[in-house]
Parts: sequence; structure tokens; C-alpha cells
Amino acid sequence: MATCIFTIGSVTQSMKAKRILTEYSIPVNTTKLSTSRDARGCVYGIEFNCNQKPNIYRILSGSGIPFEEHEK
Repeated sequence: MATCIFTIGSVTQSMKAKRILTEYSIPVNTTKLSTSRDARGCVYGIEFNCNQKPNIYRILSGSGIPFEEHEK
């Protein structure tokens, strides 16, 4: 199983994304991402099965939660 990550930003937004995706029966984990390349402080994201990427993209976009793909 390949794992993908979307950078969400704050822990609050990541938890909100997880809650919304759980309502759609899509399992995700919140994760703290490295801040070595980012001057904004702590950055969080969601980790999920890459097979769910199109569904998660659609759901988060429709929910107004800003995100971007995280490069591993």
C-alpha cells in the first residue's frame, strides 16, 4: 500500500480534515511534518492510502480546507 500525504497547515485544520474524511469512511492519520523548510512553524498534514487521493482531493476542496501535496 502506497502512502500519500497532503500538507494541511495547523493541527486544528488537520483534525477537521480527518473528521470530515472519517464521515466518508476514508481512514487517514494526522501527522506532524518537518519544519526545516518552512518558516511558518509547526506544519501538520494527513497521511492516507494513495488510492484514495482523488476522493480526498474532491472532498477537501469541497469543504474549503486548503491543502497541497507533500513531497517526501
